[in-house]
Amino acid sequence: MDNGSAARLSVRRVLRAVAGGALAALLLTACTGSPEGGSAAPSSDAPSATPTVPPVPLREAREGWKIFTDPGRLVSFELPEAWVVQPLEPAPGAYAPDSLHYAVRTPEGTTAAELHSGILTPEPPCPDAERTSYYVIGSEPLALTGGPPADTGIEPRFVVRLITGFRFFGSYGITDQVGGADGLACSLPNTVQGSEALGRFSFGDLEALAPKAPANTGPQTVSFGTLGEAEAYYATPDFAIIREMIRSVQVAAEPAA
Repeated sequence: MDNGSAARLSVRRVLRAVAGGALAALLLTACTGSPEGGSAAPSSDAPSATPTVPPVPLREAREGWKIFTDPGRLVSFELPEAWVVQPLEPAPGAYAPDSLHYAVRTPEGTTAAELHSGILTPEPPCPDAERTSYYVIGSEPLALTGGPPADTGIEPRFVVRLITGFRFFGSYGITDQVGGADGLACSLPNTVQGSEALGRFSFGDLEALAPKAPANTGPQTVSFGTLGEAEAYYATPDFAIIREMIRSVQVAAEPAA
């Protein structure tokens, strides 16, 4: 090989190395659009002493929507292209270290849902005297890991529920727990048990729904005078978008044994 051929070969090798480095940098960036991106998979020859959590499956968003994936690829969901996902500062002591906290907001700044992982808050006691009626407005199974929903037991579900106080208080989110015996409860959790990396997590407007006293209500409190008002509110086209977003959530599965 003459000197000119060797130089050209050397240049081509450098260009390939630069292009490969740029591609690797792109793969390390979390994506909030379509097609979806995330952290690069570990090298096949890298040593690993413990099983790693398989990343959430890659997918494409429908037209007019985009995909959000956290940097660790533990959670992903679809949201309208004009909506944004913003990080939240968690309450001290309420969540595990390195947990996820995001708010999904509309162009008007309205929070449509919040996602929290690593929830540590224990379920409060429920004396019989404090139990009150609750109602399920909607309930649909979720395929959180990209596979089919469970067909036995209490599989994770998207739910819209009301609980009775001085008004009917409403909430929506995901859950893997029944409300309470005989249609009575003190509170209704909107949480699902995830992988060891996620812990117990929520995706909705509240982590738990409970009736409020009049003095504890405010502009953000969702309540209704009648069941019919609640059913009409949750049947609107605006809420249908929120419902589709939450139902699209997928999470990383537990690592294989």
